[in-house]
Amino acid sequence: MEHKPDNRICVNCKKDFIIKTDDFSFYEKIKVPPPTFCPECRQMRRMSFRNERNLFRRKCDKTGENIISIFTPNSPYKVYSRSYWDKDGIDLMMYGREFDFSKTFFEQFNDFMLDVPWPSLRVGSSENCEYNNDMSRSKDCYMCTRTHFSENMTYVYRGNKSRNCLDCMQVVKSSDSLYECVECINCSNSRYLYFCENCSDSNFLSYCKNCLDCFMCSNLKNKQYCFKNKQLSKEEYKNLVSEYNLGSNSIKEKAISDFSEINKKTIRKYLNIVNSPRCSGDNIMNCNNSTSCFGVKNTENVKYLWDVMEYKDSMDAYSGGRNSQLVYECTATAAAYNCSFCVRASDSSDISYSMRVKNSRNLFGCIGLENNEYCILNKQYTKEEYEELVPKIIEHMKRNKEYGEFFPMNLSTYEYNETVAQEYFPLSKDEVLAKGLKWNDPIKKNYDITIESKDLPDNIGEIKDEILDEIIGCGHAGNCNHGCSTAYRIIKQELDYYRRMNLSIPRLCPNCRHYGRLGKLNPLKLWHRSCMCHDQNHSHGDKPCKVEFETSYAPERPEIIYCEKCYQQEVY
Repeated sequence: MEHKPDNRICVNCKKDFIIKTDDFSFYEKIKVPPPTFCPECRQMRRMSFRNERNLFRRKCDKTGENIISIFTPNSPYKVYSRSYWDKDGIDLMMYGREFDFSKTFFEQFNDFMLDVPWPSLRVGSSENCEYNNDMSRSKDCYMCTRTHFSENMTYVYRGNKSRNCLDCMQVVKSSDSLYECVECINCSNSRYLYFCENCSDSNFLSYCKNCLDCFMCSNLKNKQYCFKNKQLSKEEYKNLVSEYNLGSNSIKEKAISDFSEINKKTIRKYLNIVNSPRCSGDNIMNCNNSTSCFGVKNTENVKYLWDVMEYKDSMDAYSGGRNSQLVYECTATAAAYNCSFCVRASDSSDISYSMRVKNSRNLFGCIGLENNEYCILNKQYTKEEYEELVPKIIEHMKRNKEYGEFFPMNLSTYEYNETVAQEYFPLSKDEVLAKGLKWNDPIKKNYDITIESKDLPDNIGEIKDEILDEIIGCGHAGNCNHGCSTAYRIIKQELDYYRRMNLSIPRLCPNCRHYGRLGKLNPLKLWHRSCMCHDQNHSHGDKPCKVEFETSYAPERPEIIYCEKCYQQEVY
């Protein structure tokens, strides 16, 4: 059937969006109706099922022991400790039930979710990593999320195959001894690096590659001994840098402020798209024909993906990877084929409306199954029974206007403000409750702040071991939208790191620090703008550049935005 682009109104935000011709072709290929939510609202809905970073103390509903969990103490779901789960194993097939055609599918699935147990954390094959989530094959890590094959990481979000990093976001491929770094590949012994690759022994760099011993620079490649983008001799460089003692908080804060001002006046390429023909979005690497994607690598023929790698012929996903194909409306799906409307499906095929399934195929509406096939609501069927019943359920869902839509946000196992959706699509408590979603009011903590961060000694050399016993008041004091914990403590491995790297003690709580790093990323949306080279006396001969483009830099941003050609001419 031939389709034309169709303008529609999102049933969630009421804004216009377009379903394009090739979108219709994909929906027909996987046999689902077109979406009723716009791409952004679809992403928000998927993200609302992901609590990645927030941990709580609560009781195990099986053993009664005190545990750490991604589920709040007031959660209505049955939560079992990770140790009990791993030790005894749980056969979730015992919770199987018949499909009831007198009820909607989502009503039944909600009851199902309340009946089955849930693991307190997602930590696998790791040592001394009790206070983490979404972690595997790691050792001696603390308060990290989505971190794998790593060691000695503290307060790191998305670390991979790296070690000895603190307060970082997306540090990968053998990165080592980094502090306050964002989106760095194979960097080492450095502080405050943003979007850098193969840089070491440096501080305050942005968009640099293959640099060594550089300080407060941007857009450099294959350089050494540069200060504020000026080439110096080794002696000149060492003398200038020695004035920046980052062990002093006042000096460190001044350097952060100076670097921020430098970045506002620095040329930026309109988008970060590398080796990726026919692609749109931002932070795209080694992709082909990937449309409206952000933070993707090695994808082909995909649309509306965020933070995904190695997907092919897929649409609408948040987080996932490992050679997946024909994935639609999923989150955390890896090594999967023909999976739709799923939360965590790995090494599986032909899965729909399921959560936490692994090494399985031909499942519909299942939770927590592994090495299973031909199951509906965790009940076993023969191949013939399954293939006869699933089409009837789909027709039932279509009549109730359910089929083709991801799980409703009110079915999320987490409160909205504890999910990653709140980071990218922030809502107030009133807005969340008005949508019929769950909200978590922070539990009043029984502690007294023993020292305000502003009263901490300025220099790390003045910090005594007694700091480990202090409860420090966060500099934001809860007056922000970052889920501020208002107070925090310094742990021993953290203090050892500050001393070893000569860094002053932070003045904000870990959550506020995370949001500071999140602010280094551009929004996951695009604006139409023109190349700004004409404002910078950039030479084009007789004809000034008139190139227009879509960019992730909003018009009110202070950075100087260039098109690809002008950026290459100016920077390289």
